[in-house]
Amino acid sequence: MSDPLAQYRKKPPGVVAEPTPPKGPDEYVAFDAKDKVDRLLIRSAKVQARSPGYGYLLDIAHDGPYGTNFVLYYSFMLTVLVEGRNLQPVIMALQMGTADFIQEYDPDKWPMPKDEKAPFIESIQIVVEQGGPPMPQNKKSANEKAQGRNLH
Repeated sequence: MSDPLAQYRKKPPGVVAEPTPPKGPDEYVAFDAKDKVDRLLIRSAKVQARSPGYGYLLDIAHDGPYGTNFVLYYSFMLTVLVEGRNLQPVIMALQMGTADFIQEYDPDKWPMPKDEKAPFIESIQIVVEQGGPPMPQNKKSANEKAQGRNLH
């Protein structure tokens, strides 16, 4: 029986440590959860990663028992649209504030997962609205009406 901790034990001087055996390619996982998490790391396959704080998460909209999509709404005009399959455990971890990261599947990084029942994120869309909601172009604001001015 080999010692599983042998690689961590100190070697006497002059003894060369055995190299660790190469591991296969890392397997894709849709998310990971931890006990104490302040921020959610959002890894999209094609755009830069985001890491918003849980304190800014306002709402999570999801399709209930189907587990095919959810939307994260943040207070600073950030919306994250996630689509995939078997997403119920991801949604539960987000609701409890324990999801450490979510990541979109990237075929350039990982082989296709074999477990059909594991959570799988097909796409993540991150939408950032600049300057708040759009203002109607053809209506005067209440302030303009009160002052009786036409700014056009």
